[in-house]
Parts: sequence; C-alpha cells; structure tokens
Amino acid sequence: MKKLLLAGLLSVGLLFAYNPLEGVKAQKQAALKIVGNHFVDVKTVKKWMAGNKKFEILDVREPAEFLAGHIDYIETIHVPRGVLYGAVKKGKIKPNKKYVVVCRTGHRALLAAATLMKWYKFKNVYVLKGGIKAWIQDGGIIENALNLGPVKVQLVK
Repeated sequence: MKKLLLAGLLSVGLLFAYNPLEGVKAQKQAALKIVGNHFVDVKTVKKWMAGNKKFEILDVREPAEFLAGHIDYIETIHVPRGVLYGAVKKGKIKPNKKYVVVCRTGHRALLAAATLMKWYKFKNVYVLKGGIKAWIQDGGIIENALNLGPVKVQLVK
C-alpha cells in the first residue's frame, strides 16, 4: 500500500512539475532562429500590394477562422498549418515563390514559416507580425465567407 501511495504521489508531482508552456516557448525560440529577420509588418504588406510586388499570402489558420475573415488579396492561399506537408507535396505551395504567412496573432505563422524554411528549403517566406489581428487593427480589409464583399472590421475589446 505504501509503494502504491508513493508511486501515486510521485506521478502527481511529475504531472505538476511538467509545464506545457515551456515546450511552447522552446518551439518558438527554435522557430525564431530559423526564420531570423523574415518578418513583415502590415504597412509593408500593404505597400507590396499597392506596388504589385509578386507574392502570395499563405493563411495557415483553421478553416472556420479563414471563412470568418481573411485578408482581401487575390493571391491568398489557405493551407492550415497541420497540412503544410500535403500542400508542398501536391505543389499547392512552391519553394520558388514568395509568401507572407498569416495566422491570428503570428505564432502559428512563425511555426509554419520555420517548417517551410527548414524542411522544404523555402527561401522567400515572411511572417506577418501580429497576424490578422494586426491587419484588422491597422484598418486592413478582409473578405469573409458570407460573400459580403470586402469589409472593414473593428476589433472589440
């Protein structure tokens, strides 16, 4: 009985000692090393759009998030982060193109960009700082699945 109680206490102690956020922080640090200075802000993306610079927006959010609202740009591709491998293998995204990777706040976009750069040798991959939230806060126009056309959205706090 004492051994069972001791084993139970040890496993509970290990459970509480494990901090999943440490794993997330480690992932982020590793991704930052890979991505380096490949970040762009909203103003830069808007300049690229206005200047007809050749690039595509790669939105890596989940389908429902994408349908709720995505950046209104003709060269927007939706590939959830979890299926990047399939998109690369099928040629939906290609290493020789330039991409601005977008998610809600920038974390998934950072991880997706690091994956593309490290495992698939993409060179022209940039992460939108602050993600779609930053885009909206800066007055960027989004398109949604209701086909209302381009709309301006204001974040409510």
